[in-house]
Amino acid sequence: MTILSNLYVILILRVLHVGGGIMWVGSAALYLLLIIPAAYSAQSAGQKFLQTLGPKFGAMMGLVTTITVLSGALLYARFFAGGISFIWTTGAGAAFTVGAVAALGSYVMGAGYFGKMQEKIAKLGAEIGSAQSAPNPAKVQEMSRLQSSLMKAYQFDLVLLAIAMLGMAVARYL
Repeated sequence: MTILSNLYVILILRVLHVGGGIMWVGSAALYLLLIIPAAYSAQSAGQKFLQTLGPKFGAMMGLVTTITVLSGALLYARFFAGGISFIWTTGAGAAFTVGAVAALGSYVMGAGYFGKMQEKIAKLGAEIGSAQSAPNPAKVQEMSRLQSSLMKAYQFDLVLLAIAMLGMAVARYL
């Protein structure tokens, strides 16, 4: 693990981690607080926009979050050289750990829940849109339930990211 003691490696990892974290939190906030409400108010045009944006946004976020998590894990691994007790015997260790757990929770949600839920919504939306007659009320109700569930997950995700961001931002000073 001597490579993790190299100043240039540490600087590269920090730039990747901090830059990725900025993109991650900023993109999540932009998506939840501005893009989704604007798309909903634009109704069918907004839905088409989200269908176009979704796969590209998801792929970009997958790359950004993975780089952020991997670079963070390598930076975190440096602390184990002095012993794992750093985590619970120092304020910095506790803050980094809380931030890491929150970010990993968000990462798992993104990788395991958001994409699958968005696919379900898109498939159901295509079924509702292709109907020749009035949409099936049960399908419309299911769509509403899925969208509501996804919005709650996005909100929880943003809370996790805020905890991660705050933990990482203040850890050095504790």
